Amino acid sequence: MKKLFLMIAALIVAASGALAQDFTVSARVGMNVAKIGGDVEDLEAKIGLKLGIAGCFPLVDNFYLETGAFYSPKGAKKSSSSEIDVLGAKTKYNTEYTMKLNYLEIPINAVYKYEINNNMSVRGHVGPYFGFGLFGREKLEINGSVDGVIKDADGVEIETGYKSKAFSSKEEDCNFKRFDAGINFGGGMEFGPCYLGIQYGVGLSNFNSKNSKDYKMRNGVFSVDFGFNF
Repeated sequence: MKKLFLMIAALIVAASGALAQDFTVSARVGMNVAKIGGDVEDLEAKIGLKLGIAGCFPLVDNFYLETGAFYSPKGAKKSSSSEIDVLGAKTKYNTEYTMKLNYLEIPINAVYKYEINNNMSVRGHVGPYFGFGLFGREKLEINGSVDGVIKDADGVEIETGYKSKAFSSKEEDCNFKRFDAGINFGGGMEFGPCYLGIQYGVGLSNFNSKNSKDYKMRNGVFSVDFGFNF
C-alpha cells in the first residue's frame, strides 16, 4: 500500500511538467474529527492526524480538478459506567469502547477558485472520495481489561471485553468492509504558497460486515487541513 501511495504521488509530481503553470502540488497535514452514522447511536467523535498529498489541475477559467492520496483515520469511541450484581454485591464497572479505522483515501474534487489579489484566493470544492481500509482494530475494555470473565448473582458468565482486527482477508473474521466511498464538501483560502481549508466527508457506503448487513454503519468526517503548495 505504501508503494501505491508513492506511485500516486510520483504521478502527480511528474504531471506538473506537462501542464500549465497554474498546476500545483500540495503537501497536506490536518485533523480529522470522525463519527459513525447509520444505525449506530451514542458513539462519540474520534480525533486523528490526517496526512497526504494533492495535485490541482487547471481546467477552464477558475475551475480546477483536484485529486491525491491521503492517510485518513476514522472511527469512534464511547465511555460509560454502570453497576452489576456480582454474587449479591453491587460492582461498578467502567467500559471503554474504541473503533480505529485507518484508510488510504483518494478524493476527486471539482474546485472553484476566486482570486482576491495576487497572493490570496478563496475556494470551494465538491466531489467523491474512495477509501480502502489499511488497518484498524475494535476494542472493548471493562475496568481496563479485554480478557477473562466475571459471574453475576445467577452464576452467568459475563465477558469482560474483547479486541479484534477491523479488517481481515478472512471473511468470517472480518468486522468491517475495507471499501468506503462518499462525497466531500469543503472550502478554504490560499495565502501565497500556504493553504488552509475545512471539509466534511459524508460516507455513503455501509462498511459494516456482510454478517451484519442489516445494521448499517457509515463514516462521517469533519477535517481541518493545512497545506504548502509547490
